[in-house]
Amino acid sequence: MGEGNESTASSFSRRTFLKGSAAVLGLATVTGAGCGTADEPAEPEALPEDVLYQGVCRGNCGGGCCVNVHVRDGKVVKTSKIDREDPLDTRVCQKGLSHAQGVYAANRVQYPMRRVEGSARGAGEWERITWDEAISYISTKWTGYRQEFGNPSIAYTYGAGTYAYNQYAYMRLFLVLGGTNVEEQYDMGALNLAKLMTGRGMYLAGNDCQDVKNAKYVFTWGGNTTLSSMMRWPYLLEAFKNGAKHIVIDPVYNDAASKADLWVPIRPGSDGYLAMAMMNIIAAEGLADEHYMMVNTVAPFLVKQSDGNFLRLSDLGIEPIEGPVDPRTGQPTVVDPLAVRAEDGTVGKVEDIPAPVVKGSFDIQGIKVDTAYQLLLNRVAEYTPEKASEICDIPVDTIKDLTHMFAEGPSNINQGFGLDHRSNGVATTHAQFALAMMAGQMGKPGTGISGSQGQSTMGHGPNIGAAVFPRGAIGGLSVCTQDLPEVMETATYGPMPLTIKSLFVYCANPLSNHVDHTALVKAYDKIELVVTSDSVMTETARYSDVVLPVSHWFEYETFVACPTPYVDFNDKAIEPQFESKSDVEIMSLLGVGMGVGDLCNMTNEDFHKTLLDNDLAKSLGLSWDALKEQKHIKTASTPFYYGNVEIENGAPFSTATGRGYFYLERSSVVPWFNHGQQLDTALLSLPFWEPPLEGWYQDELIGQYPLNLQTHRDRFKTHTAFSNNPWLRELHPEPTLSISPVDANPRGIADGDYVKVYNDRGFVVLKAYLDSSMRPGLMHTEHGWDGEHYADGHYGSLSSMATPQFLPTNHPFDAPVEVEKA
Repeated sequence: MGEGNESTASSFSRRTFLKGSAAVLGLATVTGAGCGTADEPAEPEALPEDVLYQGVCRGNCGGGCCVNVHVRDGKVVKTSKIDREDPLDTRVCQKGLSHAQGVYAANRVQYPMRRVEGSARGAGEWERITWDEAISYISTKWTGYRQEFGNPSIAYTYGAGTYAYNQYAYMRLFLVLGGTNVEEQYDMGALNLAKLMTGRGMYLAGNDCQDVKNAKYVFTWGGNTTLSSMMRWPYLLEAFKNGAKHIVIDPVYNDAASKADLWVPIRPGSDGYLAMAMMNIIAAEGLADEHYMMVNTVAPFLVKQSDGNFLRLSDLGIEPIEGPVDPRTGQPTVVDPLAVRAEDGTVGKVEDIPAPVVKGSFDIQGIKVDTAYQLLLNRVAEYTPEKASEICDIPVDTIKDLTHMFAEGPSNINQGFGLDHRSNGVATTHAQFALAMMAGQMGKPGTGISGSQGQSTMGHGPNIGAAVFPRGAIGGLSVCTQDLPEVMETATYGPMPLTIKSLFVYCANPLSNHVDHTALVKAYDKIELVVTSDSVMTETARYSDVVLPVSHWFEYETFVACPTPYVDFNDKAIEPQFESKSDVEIMSLLGVGMGVGDLCNMTNEDFHKTLLDNDLAKSLGLSWDALKEQKHIKTASTPFYYGNVEIENGAPFSTATGRGYFYLERSSVVPWFNHGQQLDTALLSLPFWEPPLEGWYQDELIGQYPLNLQTHRDRFKTHTAFSNNPWLRELHPEPTLSISPVDANPRGIADGDYVKVYNDRGFVVLKAYLDSSMRPGLMHTEHGWDGEHYADGHYGSLSSMATPQFLPTNHPFDAPVEVEKA
C-alpha cells in the first residue's frame, strides 16, 4: 500500500468519476460501441436487487445510529436510514452515509505487514507477511519479553474507535497475560469525576434522551451539539419547538450559538468560576432546592473537621455490622452507616431520621462536624458575581440572569467535553454537577446533565466482567499515557520498576489524537515492538513495526449498546475484505500463539454469547440469539429520571448511598493512577476553580505566545475516523485555521494564506481564514486530521502532557501559541 496508490485514489473524486462516466458514454456514441443502434436503443440491463442488512455506525461520536447496509453482488454499495417507530431515532449523518467508501478505502490495510528490517519507523517501507508469520513473530517477541522483563513488559492501548464489544476481546487477552494497560484518557477526567459523583459516567448520569423536550431552559455548555453530537440535536430541536430557551455558553460563536436565544461569550477556561458564582447567587438569594439536596444528595451527612471524612456511627461507639457477601471477594461486607443530625439534635443513620438538617456546624460527642452542604456553602461564598464578571468577562447582570433562569427550571445542562479539554476541566465538571444538585435541576422532567443520550442498562459496566476477566486471568497494571514518556525514560512508574518492550494499539490512533505528539513519538521510539491492529493505515499504523488488518464493522457480527435505551445487532453484510479478520479472531490467534488458547481461543459468536451470559442481560430478555432475531431491543425504560427517589420512574444514584456526591470525602480523593502522588484533598473534595495550566490570559508566557489555539469538532469526521474518506475530503480537503481579523491584520495574514502556528514545543502549517466572529486572542482549527494532512508540522506538537494528578485527561486546549504568515 504505497503512497502512490493513496494519492491516486484521493485524486479520483466523485466529481471526477461523474466526468469520467460522461466521457465514456460520449466515446460509446461516437464509435457505435454497444449492442443497439440509434434507431433501436438497447434495453438497459436490469440491476440486481439490493439485499439489506442492519449495520450500526459507531465511529465514537456516541450515536450508535442504525443504518441499512445495501449489498449488491456481494458488495456494499451504499447505506441508508432505517425507519423506526420513534421518528427521532431514524437519524444518520453524512459520515454514516459514506461507509461504502470506508469498506473499500484506498488506505485499507489489506494483509499483515512488517516494517522492513533496518528501515526507519514511519518511512513506509513494508514487507507483506502471512498471518502465520505475523502471529509467530509477535508471539515469539512477547514470550521473550515476558520471560526477561515480566508480564507488564507487554502493553496495550486503546481509544474508543468503535463502540461495539469486539474491542473487549483484546482486553481479555492482555488481562489473561498480565499486560500493562496504557490508558489514553481521552475526555476521561470529566467522565471519571462524574462516576465518583453519581456512580455513572457523564454519558449515563442524566435522564432519558427524549426528556430534554420537557426543559424550559437548555444550557449548551462546553460543546457544539450541532457538530459533535448530531444524533442528539433532533431531541434538542423538539425542546425548542416546545418553547425551551437555548442558552449557549461558549467563547466562540459556533453553529450552536447561532441557534441560541442567548449566547454568552465567556473567557476561555473560566467556565468553572461561572458555575461557582451561580451557586453563590443561588445560596445568597435562597434559590436552592434544599429538599432535593436532603433526600437525594449527601448534603445532610456530617463531615469531621479533623480529617474531612464522613462521620460514621462507629465514630460514636456503635460497632459496624456484617453485611451481604461481596460476590467479587467472597467476603462479607461491613455496614457502618453515615451519620446525620435531626433538628432536635438526635444523631443517627439517615433511614431513622426523616428530615435531617442540611446546614450547620455541630459538636457531636466532642467531634466537630459540618454538614456536607455547609461545606459547599462555605466554598462558594468566595465566588462572588462581581469577581466572576472580571474572571469570565461577562457582565454581572448576565451572570444573575443565567442563575435565575437555571434555578427556575426545569433546566438541562447540555454538556460537552470541551471543558475537559483544559487542565481545570475536572473541577469545572465538579462545579456543574454541584450546581445542578444545589438547584434541584436533576432527576426531574426536563432537567439533568445531558450528554446522556439515554440509559442503556448494558453500558460498559461490570456486566461484561466474566467475558473480559475470565477465571485464570492475571490482571495487570494501568498506566496513564501522560506518564509514558517518563516510564520509557526511567523504566519506573513511581516507586515501581516497569520496562515496557511492546505496545499493542487497537481501536485507536494516538499519534494523531493524543496531546504532545513530539513527546509521544519519542516514547514510542523507545518501545522495541509496536503493533497496530486496524482496518486502515492511520498515522499510528504507519509508525508501527507490525500492522494487522481488521475487518470493517459490516464484515462481522456484533452488537452495540451505546448510551441509548436500545441494544442493536450489527449484521455481517459481506465477507471480510482482503485478508482482514475480526478483532475476536485476531485475539484468538494471538492467544493460541501465547499458549493461553484455553482462555482466549473463541469464535466471534462464542465471545459475544459470553458477553451476554449474565443475570442482567437475562432479566432484560437479552441473548445473542434474541438480538440476531429482533435486531433492536429496548433495554431501558422511558421516561427515566436519574437521581431522584421521590418521583415516578425516578432512580437513585448508583453510588454506595444512592445519593449524589457533590462532596467527596477526603479518603476517597486518591489519584486515578496512583503511584505515590500527593494531592490537596481538602481542595479537591469540593468544586473549585483555578486557571488552566497553560493558555490563560494572565500567564507569564502571554507576551511570547499571546494566542490560544483550540480545536473544534468537524462535521466530516469523528476524531480521525473518516479523515481519508474521498467524498468527505472533497467537501473539506485540508485543515484550516479560524482567526479574528483583530489578530490577523497586524501580522499581515490575509484570508487563504498558509500560516505557521508555533510555540516552544513545535509547529503546524495550515490555511488561515479570517473570521470576524472569532474572539480576539483565540484561534480554532478542526480536530481529527491525520498527521499527513498538514502542510507541515503537527497540531499535536503544540500541546503538553502536563495534567493534574487526581483525574488526568488530555488537555489540547492548553496551547499558548503565536502565528505568522508561512
